[in-house]
Amino acid sequence: MADPLATETPDAPRIHRLWATFEDPETERAYLDEAFERTIRPFVRFSVALSVAAFLMYGVHDALVIPEVRSTAWLIRYAYFGPLGLLVVAFALTNKSPRRHQFGMLGFGFAVVSAVCWIGAISPPAGFYIYSGYAVIFVTLGPFLARMSVKSQVVYTVLGALLFDFFDVLVAHSPPAIRFSFNLTMFTLGGMGVLLANQLERQERLAFLQRRVIREQLRAIEAERARSESLLLNVLPRRIADRLLADPGVIADRFDEATVLFSDIVGFTELSSRLPPDELVRRLDAVFSQFDRIADELSLEKIKTIGDAYMVAGGVPAPRADHVVSVCEMALRMRDRLAELAPTLGGELRVRIGVHTGALVGGVIGTKKFIYDVWGDTVNVASRMESHGTPGEIQVSEAVYEVAKDTFDFEPRGAITVKGKGEMQTYFLKGRRPRPEA
Repeated sequence: MADPLATETPDAPRIHRLWATFEDPETERAYLDEAFERTIRPFVRFSVALSVAAFLMYGVHDALVIPEVRSTAWLIRYAYFGPLGLLVVAFALTNKSPRRHQFGMLGFGFAVVSAVCWIGAISPPAGFYIYSGYAVIFVTLGPFLARMSVKSQVVYTVLGALLFDFFDVLVAHSPPAIRFSFNLTMFTLGGMGVLLANQLERQERLAFLQRRVIREQLRAIEAERARSESLLLNVLPRRIADRLLADPGVIADRFDEATVLFSDIVGFTELSSRLPPDELVRRLDAVFSQFDRIADELSLEKIKTIGDAYMVAGGVPAPRADHVVSVCEMALRMRDRLAELAPTLGGELRVRIGVHTGALVGGVIGTKKFIYDVWGDTVNVASRMESHGTPGEIQVSEAVYEVAKDTFDFEPRGAITVKGKGEMQTYFLKGRRPRPEA
């Protein structure tokens, strides 16, 4: 039957009713490893050293209470217990095993109780009662100072009674009624100590289970937080995501210099009419995944896709000096990559690309399904560069040409009429200029 105090969940580790240990060995081992380093070892290193020192200082007590046998009592206290006590202190300071701890503390208890019972047995009647009373106290309280388990306390109580009887029968020769009274007292108080230890051990294990549940919940929260952050970073730049997490609301930044690229896959609309939806999406994903890799390689910001149109920007949300050159490089790579993919996509596909540079606004608006977007005249002109372009070509504005003409080769196209702008001089980006030899 499961322990009702262990936890509210039916699948939690069960705690033994008598010994207050986990019935599952792995759970008990994990508890002991944690508890020993967390509380038991630091406490015992202090309590054992203090107890040994106090026991040795009680030689003054021997001189005052049992002066008749003071020399023999000192011999027992310092020649017999002294070396054993120092060994126990050394053990407590160096031991790192929770399993050896119980044996070491039982040895400590044996040394203390045997020394006290021995001194009591050689003492006159008044001293006999005093030191035998000390033995009862040590059997009752000693296990808590030594952090004994419930099993060890049971063994220690029985051991204490046997040691008292041993010295009483061989040395003190007290009446049977006295021996019985001390045995009854020792077992009664020792038993009460065992019951108290049972509850304390049980509560510590319940606290261990609670800590473990809390740790698991924190790990789950951290995993969920990381997952949420990962999802957020899939739709927003890190800089914007961090700002949105820190201060939810509208984000809008003006950029005096940025470059925008629009692309459209020519021939994809005709291809889509011949393909089932899942195959259409698969092929489009193959293209855009390649475009995404190029954007990552060049540290450019993918803005969005609409159908078979792809939009990317440079210089946002983090300004950079090479935004024009980087976007032009992306345009060339997109064109070349699509040419490589076209045979595997089942059609003669070409990309039409438009690029313009200038001022714009970037940010996040809305409260649902938000994305990082850009607005402004620069965006509109870049879109017109694409829509008024030629399949397989990269059409750029004069502003782009003026910045990148020393890095790339261009071909003048002439003036085109752009809605809302009138006539604009445009150029076709043809390729990279070879670097001059050193």
